[in-house]
Amino acid sequence: DMRSECLVIKGPAPASKKARQEAEAAARAEELAQEAAAQNMDEYEKILKELRDLNDKIPGEEMSAKISRLEELTAKIFKLAKEQPEKLGTMRKFMDYYLPTSLKLLARYEKLDAQGVEGTNISESKKQIEQTMDTMITAFEKQLDKMFLSESIDISADIAAMQNLMRADGLIENKEFAGIDGIKVEK
Repeated sequence: DMRSECLVIKGPAPASKKARQEAEAAARAEELAQEAAAQNMDEYEKILKELRDLNDKIPGEEMSAKISRLEELTAKIFKLAKEQPEKLGTMRKFMDYYLPTSLKLLARYEKLDAQGVEGTNISESKKQIEQTMDTMITAFEKQLDKMFLSESIDISADIAAMQNLMRADGLIENKEFAGIDGIKVEK
């Protein structure tokens, strides 16, 4: 077999060098992707554990509830990222800046709270972090919602296509068509 540059005595010819190299490259790429996913999974678990630990160290019901909500949202974002790695691009800034900065602020809050003194500077800094928590929660909620943007567009497109087909087949009139979960598509 001139393609595989080998002598074939019986049976089919072996795969060519090029095909073997392509198969090896594909296997290596898959292996690297699995390693990256495992590394991300470890990173995700580490971040969630850090949030839990900070929540355990910081007393106060209100602050604890806010940290729990932040942890819940972060876990949902991570779950979605694990299930659909193609969405990682939409969460780069979240992973590289917002989440680490949030953890840093909470760690500082924990240190300030551990001082056992309520001086003006400590109290003011803690108050600023407490107020910022509401903003962080809102931002994390929007990040999670943003990760569903493409699915929302797909749903709207599917509904519009179905509506147009039903209209073309004379099954509906030119009226508003109520879609899934209250999404309304008008033509």
